[in-house]
Amino acid sequence: MKSYNFSERGQALVVIALAAVVLFGFAALAIDGSAKFSDRRKAQNAADTAALAAALAKVNALTDAETDPTISTTPAECPPLSGTPSDVCAALLTAGLDRASSNGYNNNLTTNAVEVHSPPISGYYIGNKSYVQVIITSHVKTTFMNVLGINQTDNITQAVVYTREGGDLTDGSMIISYDPDPDCSVGGSGGYSVQVSGGATVNLDGGGIMMNSDEVCGFKIPNCADLNITGGAGINSVAVSPLDNIDADGCSFAPPLSENFDEDPIVIPDDVSWPDEPPECGMAPNTPYPFPTQIYGVDNKWHDQWLIYPGYYTEFPPASLVSAKSYIYMVSGVYCINLPANQDLSWSSVDAAALIGSTDPAKNQYAAYNPDGVTLYLKRADGFSINGNGPTYLDASTSGDLQGYLIVLEGTHTDHPTCTINGGTIIDMNGLIYAPYCNFIINGKAGESADINAQLIGWDIRINGTNEINFTYNPANEIKIKRRIGLMK
Repeated sequence: MKSYNFSERGQALVVIALAAVVLFGFAALAIDGSAKFSDRRKAQNAADTAALAAALAKVNALTDAETDPTISTTPAECPPLSGTPSDVCAALLTAGLDRASSNGYNNNLTTNAVEVHSPPISGYYIGNKSYVQVIITSHVKTTFMNVLGINQTDNITQAVVYTREGGDLTDGSMIISYDPDPDCSVGGSGGYSVQVSGGATVNLDGGGIMMNSDEVCGFKIPNCADLNITGGAGINSVAVSPLDNIDADGCSFAPPLSENFDEDPIVIPDDVSWPDEPPECGMAPNTPYPFPTQIYGVDNKWHDQWLIYPGYYTEFPPASLVSAKSYIYMVSGVYCINLPANQDLSWSSVDAAALIGSTDPAKNQYAAYNPDGVTLYLKRADGFSINGNGPTYLDASTSGDLQGYLIVLEGTHTDHPTCTINGGTIIDMNGLIYAPYCNFIINGKAGESADINAQLIGWDIRINGTNEINFTYNPANEIKIKRRIGLMK
């Protein structure tokens, strides 16, 4: 019988050949994949910086256009659907394309394409002209993947930036409701953007009313109160027509309408222009100082007198001073207040503690300590309540980053605490009360005139009373907001 010898020589070549294909694939994936991911990171950085540059150019041009009528802002679409771009559009297009080019994406259409749009043409912010979108499409040539017939891979990256031009925060209005969607089903007991109830006479001198809603329950005056607006801009709204959201049925009262209907809506929460948190939120205040003498108060009783200082407070005013019904005087500056959860800011308990931050020597015998006014900056609070039981004399800061702000209440657009001002002859407040998510209730006091010399910015605002309520404000003191841009994630 013959013996056969079988050799295994050559089989390794088959294994190596098969392994080479796999290794080649890994090499292609590693090299060409790395090139694709590297380009994607680079393109994303280019899109981010291009969008920021375009947004900055836009807000600068829009801000300049407020005072320079030669700067065109129409058409607002950028690039325009047809015709010549406006000056604002041309500025943002140029800035965005130039910044993308400086980062290696020059819109040559062969290796990359760069698009700049305002408003965005895709995504969550589509059609919203407060945003700028940059889209970069890049083509990455392959090396090893050519063998598989893949000559290039594509990356599509985008960036969206929020824009807000500088200008006046309130645009001439004194009472402003930010609520874009009031609950019309609530009816006469509330639910309106702005409601003037009772038989009160309400006088607005120096500013009008602005509603961020086009709902039918935007404005209501159910008891035909006497509303007088002088020196201001009347009633303003985002509604197309005043008939759409002003309800004065059955009243001889004719609302003093403004021509400022069909206003641009305030986008919630993006258009809420919070001031920067003040440095006082990281500063402990000085120990309160007791004045050596007492004061005979408006309640015909004697009260201790204390001086308090700016800084960070977890209770305000100090509880011991309120419980003792003290007269509390404030040194000029910012009082950063961070109350425990579910606690509102309140003073004037049963028998009238006084809070005096006035710059007027006629109302503040220690006005020398307060030449520049005060700001109450509330980081957290379940609203606030200002009562006419004891004197409350407050003048807003006249200098610094919070100039013009009297009260600031931080919040969220889903949480609407109640902010109450019970006015009377011993309430005197001057400045902007900025609590855009707070439901305001302003109550006049029977038999007394209430002077509330402040602008109010809140969610919904209801004014009640049976006597006269006077709102007075000088438009020259309007808050100036900074130009603002922000990269959206």
